[in-house]
Amino acid sequence: MSAYLAHRARRWPNTANPHFFLTLHTALSTTPVSRPWLYRHYPASSNLLRRDRIVDEAQAADGDIRLTCDLFGLSIQAATRYTAAGDFPSR
Repeated sequence: MSAYLAHRARRWPNTANPHFFLTLHTALSTTPVSRPWLYRHYPASSNLLRRDRIVDEAQAADGDIRLTCDLFGLSIQAATRYTAAGDFPSR
């Protein structure tokens, strides 16, 4: 992901588009890439990508449930599922 973010910043440094993925067309607007483009380039489902991202952030936050809730708009119960499986050091 960091490699793509570096590429995105080099390729479109002044884009106003807030979406993660960009194309030549969407970099000039604020619309997301199309679903066919996304699934052609990243065949995993968006739900799978989101869950993977939540797990990464939960690990980076050392299992901080509140931070995970705030970042992803999750309930405490949902965030607990992502943080409970990890072996995080206590704060």
